[in-house]
Amino acid sequence: MRPGLDVVDTHTAGNPTRIVIGGLDVPAGIEGVEATRRWLRDSADWVRRRLVHEPRGGGLTCAVLPLPAAGPDHDIGAVILEPGSYPPMCGHCMIGLSMVIDEFDLLPDVPRIDGARGFTIATPAGLVGSSVRGGGPAATEVTLTNVDSYVVDRWEQKLGGCPVGVDLLWGGDYYATVDADDLGLRLEPESALKIVGLARELAASIADQVVRDPRTGTKLDVYQVMFHRTIDAEAPTSRVVVVAPPGEIDRSPCGTGSSALLSLRVARGDVAASQTLTTRSIIDTVFKVRTDSIADDAGRVVVRPLLTGTAHVTGFSRVVADPYDRLCDGFSPI
Repeated sequence: MRPGLDVVDTHTAGNPTRIVIGGLDVPAGIEGVEATRRWLRDSADWVRRRLVHEPRGGGLTCAVLPLPAAGPDHDIGAVILEPGSYPPMCGHCMIGLSMVIDEFDLLPDVPRIDGARGFTIATPAGLVGSSVRGGGPAATEVTLTNVDSYVVDRWEQKLGGCPVGVDLLWGGDYYATVDADDLGLRLEPESALKIVGLARELAASIADQVVRDPRTGTKLDVYQVMFHRTIDAEAPTSRVVVVAPPGEIDRSPCGTGSSALLSLRVARGDVAASQTLTTRSIIDTVFKVRTDSIADDAGRVVVRPLLTGTAHVTGFSRVVADPYDRLCDGFSPI
């Protein structure tokens, strides 16, 4: 059998994630999430391209490389690989990873207590708690305790010829966020081309400037765009569509994006800290996100979100490279 990368294929709310369970040796001396992320990005980017690019991947196929714990504050580490980046955090990926950890007993020393198995994942964005319920023949429900989420900044600009407000949010990654109603934009599959076009326009305008945290002056890496619209104000529900580079729509409601949106809506006062926000994707799959804790950081509302979703195994495979295949390392999405 050819050597290759052994993966468990999953989907979380419709978005595919490949969990690497074998076949990749990280060089000696490279330990921990940040060091492994740098090594992959700078010296082994073929791993990402083979896993998530066409012809093996497609759309916003993502991958996760689990890592042994590198400290006492977590049980496992995770590096996230997407078609255009190595993001600091990905909610749907961590839900998929959590389900695989539980179903395939990747953390045998972590017991199941009262029907749930809890563990901590180290990500580039910080520590993320995970609680897995279900298992066996039932769909596994995962609740993540995500990193602190908040509104970073807001500005006004033209988009698609319309004046809009852009909220810059953090929920484990940065999102340039626009209310779709301000654009008259339908967040439905038939509007996908228009959604991507507007997202690319906004991303390009951001790339032409230096975006900084207004408090610290730190330069921020903002490359994802999120459109949202309120479906139900009484039982808080929002349609959420995130577009990642180079122009791929997240099939899920986006876990980090949903966390970021919760922080915005809590800060505005239209979602109470005691309420659950339901987010629906472009294909009508669902996440639920609620506030675990809330703090005031010198006037900035900081929310610690609890994000709940489900994931399912879709297959098992070995990703191999044919030496005669000039596309063996994949090609970028078109």
